[in-house]
Amino acid sequence: MLSLLPSEAWEYSLKDIIRGLSAVMSRNKSNNMLDIQGIGSCLPTRSARTAIIIALKALKLGPGSRIGVPLYCCPVVFKAIKAADCTPQFIDSDPRTFCVSAEDLSIKSSKLDAMVSVHMFGNLCDMPSLQEVMKGKPVIEDCAQSLGSYLDGRMAGSFGIIAAFSFRSGKYLSAGEGGALFSKDADICLRMSQLAAALPISTRLEELKYVFENYVRSKLRSKPLWGIAGHSIWSLYNKKVDFVAKSPIILSQIFKSDLAIVRHRMAFLDSLVRAQRANAEYYLGNLQLDSNMICLERSGTFYNRFMFPITFRSSEERNKIATYLRSKQISTSKPYEEVIEAATKRYGYEGDCPVAEQLLRRTLVVPSHYRLKRRDISYIAECMNAGWAKIMNRYRKP
Repeated sequence: MLSLLPSEAWEYSLKDIIRGLSAVMSRNKSNNMLDIQGIGSCLPTRSARTAIIIALKALKLGPGSRIGVPLYCCPVVFKAIKAADCTPQFIDSDPRTFCVSAEDLSIKSSKLDAMVSVHMFGNLCDMPSLQEVMKGKPVIEDCAQSLGSYLDGRMAGSFGIIAAFSFRSGKYLSAGEGGALFSKDADICLRMSQLAAALPISTRLEELKYVFENYVRSKLRSKPLWGIAGHSIWSLYNKKVDFVAKSPIILSQIFKSDLAIVRHRMAFLDSLVRAQRANAEYYLGNLQLDSNMICLERSGTFYNRFMFPITFRSSEERNKIATYLRSKQISTSKPYEEVIEAATKRYGYEGDCPVAEQLLRRTLVVPSHYRLKRRDISYIAECMNAGWAKIMNRYRKP
């Protein structure tokens, strides 16, 4: 199990511990803003979940306001909408991108007060079309997975009235938690700053504990501990812990350690994106799959290739491939499988997003992150091709 390849890049080294501890213990007051190249000066937040809550409140939406959100996304977005005293309204997906369907949004937009457009897997929503459909109603960009992605030469996050970013472990900058907010509107920026400043500040003891917990969690999600214990621990956690208890929303200001690590890692973002795009390009050139199973960049887009999703014809095919790859020491993920049930039970989903449901049941993400070596990527591609060939041969048999 020492060789089990992790599906995500969780990065928190001893140097990060030192950097985080230095920030926690420092008495110097630093600039509380965060610069993101291609975006501008952003407001740091405890998490992307906190960022979405602040964003919705800064828009001064009334209680119960109806917020469009894709069914296919991280379910903590639904939590954040509810925590802002708003109501999620579910929008279907475009199967080519896993992002919001402009066609379905056009059907439902008259009933919405605002929209959270989630750029899934580093792929990009068709922001101009979504904004046209919304006819001036606020559109918040959720850029948790799209830092470094571009549409028509503009970075994700530069289109909406507000943009929210994430630096949680497993994301490109993988700081532990941490998020950020951006808006071109001066009044909205002021309201967001006031809302963030009113949140409690963690104690030094809480920060110190947090730094060491981040280090342990990161090691458990990395080789070799991922194969020895991490995979089993995460699997047990997902089975035992209720949906509501996962990724809790804690309203406080950003940890000093997170902000220091994000600032340090920001300088390396372009090189990380290049490495991950190279891995995706290798898959595109070597996986022997039908073209409609893989996300291709649309004209005018530049994807950061945060994840590499593959869509199969059925849940059965997907699960067989996942089992086969696991036998070859390759971890995979089936993102947000619990969303359909959770959205139905807790958020009033009425089954009107059929494409998103199919994607949730049929999509598998294979490791493609920047920490993998070329030999790892080559091995994953070889195993995927072998597993897919076995499945296809079974279908061909009389």
